[in-house]
Amino acid sequence: MLRTIAGIIIGYLIFAGPSFLLFRLAYVDPHAPASLTVKVIAIIYGMVFALLGGYLGTTIGQKFWIAFTIAAILTAGAVSSMITTGINWSPLAALLCMARAAIVGGWLYVRRN
Repeated sequence: MLRTIAGIIIGYLIFAGPSFLLFRLAYVDPHAPASLTVKVIAIIYGMVFALLGGYLGTTIGQKFWIAFTIAAILTAGAVSSMITTGINWSPLAALLCMARAAIVGGWLYVRRN
């Protein structure tokens, strides 16, 4: 049970921490309009870390549904952001791309083992 909880928390933090740092260090507001270059870099960056989070979360917890839980947390965050700030590129990308990348990360772990 502890491994499961740790997998979920660590998997999500692997995505959220670097994503937060990217926007802070680049001085980019994720809820404001941005250039295409910024959007593409942020989306690819977020997908890579979401995939890593899903993979490592599943590795720690040893259960594939952990990746789905991480994706559900990402989805909940994206939906709540869209409710509070309106629909814009950043939460929409998290909803459509990054949540799926977390599931793919878990799937890669299951397939590998």
